Amino acid sequence: MSAQRAELLDVKKKVDLYLGLGRFDAAEKLLKATLADYGALANIHNMLGLTFHKQSKFMDAIREFNHALAVNPEYVEAALNLAATLCDLSRYEEAHQVFIKLEEHVGEKQKQPGLVLGRLANLHVLSGQAYEESGMWPEAIQEYRKGLALYDKMPDVKLVLAKLYVRVGQHEKAKKEFEELIVQNPGLADAHTWLGILQYKLGQRDLAKRHWEKAQESSPEDSTARAYLQLARSWTGQDGRVVD
Repeated sequence: MSAQRAELLDVKKKVDLYLGLGRFDAAEKLLKATLADYGALANIHNMLGLTFHKQSKFMDAIREFNHALAVNPEYVEAALNLAATLCDLSRYEEAHQVFIKLEEHVGEKQKQPGLVLGRLANLHVLSGQAYEESGMWPEAIQEYRKGLALYDKMPDVKLVLAKLYVRVGQHEKAKKEFEELIVQNPGLADAHTWLGILQYKLGQRDLAKRHWEKAQESSPEDSTARAYLQLARSWTGQDGRVVD
């Protein structure tokens, strides 16, 4: 290990300790001194941005994350931190632009390690959550879809997307997402419960009851599935068939 690398590793350890103790002034002083000694280093700017963010100095944090990305445009962690900070300030469109710029440098490569793709996908998920909380459902759907296109091993995100489709009345798309979820995760009670709710909305009571039963089997303590099953029993005739 080179002397410079060892020194920078020591800086990181000290900064982590300072931040853990809430000594933000000490962390800031050390990081600024390191930049003065070594010049622009992406990871040092990123750590300085985190130090400012922990103090709610969001504008200073944004400046440092941008410095980190200027040095290394493929620095996924700095992009994540920048997007999160912009969302803290409700600057969602700017956060979205961070994703676009990062994808220009990273997303078009043919082979990406799963970790990088997962973290890049999380940028879109983060943006989708911000849009959803603001009631901007079409924009949220678009971001969740982008995230899943990059990294599809996020059943929780797929479930959120399917629920949003229900909320906006896109029932066929919701049904497709729920059915894919169940194939991939047969024991996911929430997927069965929500597919049952959707089928109930579509007038398919027998199918709705069947999925609520599967949800209850997968998660016996699930009070939501239990409540829907009680509703379903009120439809059932003496022969056990669902009646209108």
